[in-house]
Amino acid sequence: MNLVIVSALIFIVTLALVLSGIYFLFEAPAEKRRLRRRMELVRDDIEGADFEGEGGLLRTDVLSGIPAVHRVLMKIPGIRKLQLFIQQSAVAVTAGMLLTISLLSGWVAFLLSLLFNFPWLLALMLGLLALSIPFLLVAVKRQRRFLRFEEQFPDAIDLLARAVRAGHAFTTGLDLIAKEMPSPLSEEFQRTYEEQNLGLPLRDAFENLTRRMPLTDVRIFVTALVIQKESGGNLAEILDNLASVIRERFKLFRQVRVHTAQGRASLYVLTAIGPAMCFLLYIVNREYITVLFTDPLGIKFLVTAILLQVVGYFVIRKITQPKF
Repeated sequence: MNLVIVSALIFIVTLALVLSGIYFLFEAPAEKRRLRRRMELVRDDIEGADFEGEGGLLRTDVLSGIPAVHRVLMKIPGIRKLQLFIQQSAVAVTAGMLLTISLLSGWVAFLLSLLFNFPWLLALMLGLLALSIPFLLVAVKRQRRFLRFEEQFPDAIDLLARAVRAGHAFTTGLDLIAKEMPSPLSEEFQRTYEEQNLGLPLRDAFENLTRRMPLTDVRIFVTALVIQKESGGNLAEILDNLASVIRERFKLFRQVRVHTAQGRASLYVLTAIGPAMCFLLYIVNREYITVLFTDPLGIKFLVTAILLQVVGYFVIRKITQPKF
């Protein structure tokens, strides 16, 4: 069995190296030559133009750097949601790269577990855990980016209100936010400004902002702007009141997080204690814990425990993270 696993690992590494070599030696230079010929044909027309914003908008829709892989990924249902998920986290990977990393990490973890004589069920669990780690890292980075955006958002609205009160156009205020505010707020407003600057209606550009940042504060902001544009009113005063409301909501949100800190700590401890005890028992007394993975009744108990653990995690998470 060990020889088969080692042979499979060697085959995977060799295949990956061969495919990489074929791409970088043949496909990549050919693609560069085709791109160079196309650029030479239109060089006189684009000389002196700045397409940085448009290029940035187009790059976010690329699912893979390899055109053939991009075409295959386009046929997978839900791939656009995954690409949006990655875009919201601002991680410099494509959907194809994330899927490749996840599958390879899960497969390698599964084979290494079998190589060290782990029971196949435990090896499968470790493989699934390794497969999910890249997605969990992206999700954590996405959540942290949302929190930073929420902290900076009231200041951006104040800046926009001051720009409107000073006589600047509304779109000029968006450009000021993109240039003056820190990331990630500057990145999102820069994209919104570029979209409307390239001809997209302002309402559609803000709808795209709510799609990239699905936060309550952003939806309130966009709704207020749409209503003001249709019915009229003092835009600066509306923005000032909106910034005040968002600050109060954020203050309330922080108070709720303080009061639920103990519940969230319990969630992490209760979630980790089961896998940790299983791993320690496997190291200390392998024969005692192996029954769970070999006996049919033990497998049923193990599957039931995992399902209850998952249900308990989401129940406690729902309690400790209320939406308001």
